[in-house]
Parts: sequence; C-alpha cells; structure tokens
Amino acid sequence: MIDARTHAAALAEHREGLAAAPVDPALRPALDGLLAEVADHPADAALGSLLDHLLQHAQSDGLELDLLAEAAAMWTEGLDLYTEIGSVRTDVEAALADPAHPDAAAKYCAATVRLRKLGERVQGKHLEIEDLGRRLGEMRHVPEHPRQGDLPLGAWGWGDVFLARRTDAFVRTAFAEAATPATRATAFGVLSGHAANAAGSAYLGKVVGGPRRSHRFRDRIARNTVGCYLAQLRPEAGDFGRLAAALRYDAAPEARLPDDAAAFLAEVLGKTYDLGATAPLPDLQLGYARLVRQLELLGTFRQPSRPKPPADVFVRKLWADPAHPPAPVITTETATPPAVADSGLGPATYSGPAVPPYQRPPTATDSTRDSDNQCGSFWLGVLAFLAFAGVLGGPCWEEWGKGKTCTFWKKHVADNFQHAFEISLSPEEQAALASQSQPLTSAEFANGAVLDQLTQLVGLLFDFQSRLWEGLRKAGGYLAGCGVAAPDGRLHYPLYRQFLKVPSSGDNITPHRPEADPVAVFYRYPLTPLEEPSDGGGGLPVGTDPGWLLRESTAAVTALWTGIARGASGEANPDLDADRFRRYDCWAAVGSIDDDPVDVRVLGYDET
Repeated sequence: MIDARTHAAALAEHREGLAAAPVDPALRPALDGLLAEVADHPADAALGSLLDHLLQHAQSDGLELDLLAEAAAMWTEGLDLYTEIGSVRTDVEAALADPAHPDAAAKYCAATVRLRKLGERVQGKHLEIEDLGRRLGEMRHVPEHPRQGDLPLGAWGWGDVFLARRTDAFVRTAFAEAATPATRATAFGVLSGHAANAAGSAYLGKVVGGPRRSHRFRDRIARNTVGCYLAQLRPEAGDFGRLAAALRYDAAPEARLPDDAAAFLAEVLGKTYDLGATAPLPDLQLGYARLVRQLELLGTFRQPSRPKPPADVFVRKLWADPAHPPAPVITTETATPPAVADSGLGPATYSGPAVPPYQRPPTATDSTRDSDNQCGSFWLGVLAFLAFAGVLGGPCWEEWGKGKTCTFWKKHVADNFQHAFEISLSPEEQAALASQSQPLTSAEFANGAVLDQLTQLVGLLFDFQSRLWEGLRKAGGYLAGCGVAAPDGRLHYPLYRQFLKVPSSGDNITPHRPEADPVAVFYRYPLTPLEEPSDGGGGLPVGTDPGWLLRESTAAVTALWTGIARGASGEANPDLDADRFRRYDCWAAVGSIDDDPVDVRVLGYDET
C-alpha cells in the first residue's frame, strides 16, 4: 500500500504516459475520450486512485485521525504563537530604535500587553503535548494486518481485502460497469491506483525488508518517505491541501461523497467480491469524509521561515560580528534542510542521481523513542519566558525610567532564563509584577531605552522566537518519525534516506520475519530470520530509486488498459501489497503465517 502523494504523482504520470503511448490507432479515439473525461472529472479520478485509502478509513477505529487532529491543533497554536512573538519583536525593536518618537512608549507597552496575554494561552500546554507524544510513540495508530494474525477473511477490513483479493477483476468490473463520464473517470483512477500499488509495494518490500503485514511501522515510514520524494518530482502532488480539494465535488464545503459515486463503488465492490466471505460493505461516506479530513490536516504542518535577526542597530551592540549573528542551537535531527541544489535529490527528472548521498545507516538515535523527550519540551521554555514577561512593562521600569539597571532583571532573567520556573519570588517582587499596569511615560521610556538591559531584551526576544522555531521543527520531526506526517525537508536524514534506494544484494533477500519489539527497532533494516520461501531479488536491481515505480506502473497501466479496451479476459491477479514477491498473485496461507516455510495457496482468478 502506497501513500496518498504517491497515488497523486502516479495518477498524473499515468495520464501523461497513456496519452503519449503508441497504442493501436483503432483504440486512439476511445483513449482520447477517456482522458478527456478524466480531465473533466478530476474528483472522480482522484477518488478511484485513492480507493484503498478510503476503504482503510471506512473501517478503521479512527484513532490515527484523532491523533492527527490533536497534533494539527497544537501545531496551529504553536505557529500562531511564533507569528505573534514575531509581531511583538517588531514593535519592541521599533520602539527601542526610536525612543524619542511620541508613539514609542505606547507601542512598547501595547507589545508587552500582548506578550503577557500569550502566557495565559500556553499554561499547561507542555503537559498536553507530552501526553500526545506518548500516545503517538506507542504507534497504536498503525494496526496489525489481519493476515499476520491468521484471521479469517471475514475478519479483515475492506482496505486489506481490496489489496489482496480479486484486484485485477475489480479494475475490469469498474470499467465494465462505468456508464457515465464520471464513472469512467473513477474507473481510470482505480486502474491507476491498482498499477501504482503493485509497483510501489514491490519497491517498499525491498527497502523495508518485507511486506506491510510483517513490518508495519517501518513500512509506514517508508511509504511516507517515497511519497515525499515523488512529490519533489511531481510538485503538483505534494500539496496535501490541493489533494484534499481535488477530492471535493463542485467545491462543496462539506466532505460528502455524491450518492451516485457511492452507489457506483458499492456496485463494483458487490459484483467483484463474494460478500458471503467478507465483512459487510463498509460505510463509504465515512471513509470518504475521513480521507478528505486527513489530507486537510496533513496540510497543516508547514514549517515557518527562520526568525529574522534584530535590526542592525541592535546587532552591532549585541554581537561582535554583525555579519554572523548567533543562530538557534539546532541538533542533527532538527537541522534546517540544505537548499534543493545541495540536497542530493538531483533535478526533477528520472535521469542522473536521485538519491541522497550515503553517509551512515540509521541508528537508535534516529528512532522515534530517542526524540520522545524532545517532544513538547520547548513549551517549558515558552512558559518560562512568558511567566516573566511582566518585567518588560512592570517592576524594572521604576529603575529603567531613572536610567538605572534593573536588579530584578539581573537576578531572574538575564542569568536564569532556562530556570525561570525554579525561582521563587519574594513578596516584594510578586507585588512588583502585579504593578505592571502602571502607565509608562515617554520620558521614562526614553531614559531606559538606551540601557544595555533593553538591548539585551531584544536579543532575548530573538532567542525566544528562535527556540519556538526549533520547537516546531522538532515537533514536525517527531510526527514524521511516528508516521503520521510526511518527512518533508528530512529526506537526507538516515531514517528516511535508507528508503530511497534498493539496498545491496546481501540485504535485499526478503521477506524477513517480524521483529519482537518493532516499535523499538523499526528505524533499521530487520535482522530477523527470513520467512521461507524467500526471494533474492524480485527484479529490482540494487540502487533502484522510487522513480522506478512511476515508470513501471505507467507501463502496466498502458498494457492493462489496452487489454481491457480490446476485450481481453483477465489473467494476472497481483497482490497489491506485493506480499512475498513482486508480481505474486493473490494468495492465502494454508496453515499459519508463522509456519516455516509458509504454505501458500495461490487463489483462482474468480476466488475471493
């Protein structure tokens, strides 16, 4: 199973590839007509290509979507805080740069009031984020595949049934039942998703070390990584908000699947599968609404630009080398991605190197658990700073207004920024903080503005906003490491880089058995014994990159559509999870999936 961005990139690639394919001239009118209908009905085509995701959502427990919604809400709060701090910085610096201006004192005071109000909004936020981080780190939002649990087909969710049973027949049934331009566009989307899953899952199995059922956490990170990579080759597929909008019908504000579209999908499902052997048909409306919502939420996680350094007048006072002001303290895991030209991703084409240069294999320091203590920790710094924001407009101005340094500032802010919560205030200091509503005169402001402590304040505000930027960066990294968000800007990290090429021949014999503690070790290639019978290559050369799946699936789309147009009967019946081997047909285990070797029965074409 591939991710939504891979599906979107494949759909665009398949439309272009089929349009340029040297098909039989007798079929060209039908092909041109189909492609015109796809262009006229983009929501239907997108729906068909993402049907595997819709069906997964339709019968999921909704946990992942709930976690994603929580994360998106917290991210939005953090981003709003970051933006507001930037606005406060701008006003404070403007006032201090020209303290004699008649509005300078008022501008400064208004900025400090806004800053104090921010403190009320973030109280307890670090506890909420730490709780969310703990729940994400458990990885319960990526459930076990029913095949790995030896469950009968009737206990499988429809997303898994769709990928492992009568896959070719579903495509042919969709085209056979399509009687309108919209349903024919849906059928083309189904064809695109079929080919993309078959090729994409074959690639994923090689870089993961086995199929989705055996290494679900590792597979999740890999499929998101591949989607991120292909979004750079096909930028139109990279915007989650755009993908969500493409699924909406007639720009409707509510995410509702039209009744005729839902009826068409239900009809094709019913005519393809033996509903006596499966669970009842799922709620397609629920699956559709969840899919659109997930894509919209994924579009939330946009990293803001770095905070701008203070104005030159302050830089000259704060740092000896104005040309090189201090940058935020960035760790290896949260480093700013290099420019595209230096990222090692190469040009947006299939020729030439397209994989980041090898540096080192991932280690335990790249795992999600290693990042757990970072998740939400930046809010402690936020609270610490905002808790003492009162010094910007209260207790210090009695001394600053007389042109004197502030003893409260020296004691609690300048030297103790990181430990603000550990400091107890005297009754006199608490009273001083409570008096911060006293008006500040222009003369007092002008007297204090020239002091070094006010210049230091400018530096602290810059440092504070920089820490917020780092916190957002860490939060984004944690969400990507838990598999709920895309690893945008992180493909050069070892955790993700390993999935961008098929490993050496000694490492790509698959499939490996599941790990005993997969949450702890999914960052690395599995070290478990092989699940026999194993496969040594699967037709994927060492070094193959994700662009292969677009080329491979485009060829498959052309061949399959040509066969359907000519009325040829179905023969191949590929498992769309590429479970066990590339191009391996749909199958069932005769005994247990834990048997060695696994006893496999290849299913008949007509068998659900």
